[in-house]
Amino acid sequence: MNYIEIDGKLIKTKGHDYLKEALNFPDYYGKNLDALYDCLTEIGVETKIKLTNADFINQDLLETFIDASGENTFLEFEY
Repeated sequence: MNYIEIDGKLIKTKGHDYLKEALNFPDYYGKNLDALYDCLTEIGVETKIKLTNADFINQDLLETFIDASGENTFLEFEY
């Protein structure tokens, strides 16, 4: 299982550039919530993403992670 920890403080300051690097997304990642959802639902290996400092990100971003983990059986999301 892949385990990835992401930090809400860094998401707030560096945005999608941080997410692209931390989650190892492809170069074509569109740096928006739709692209984030698409990349998360395309994960094809068991992956757990843990978000720390969740109170620093907005609700839409949090819900994108939650929705994607509900759609993708390979993805577990914790915050």
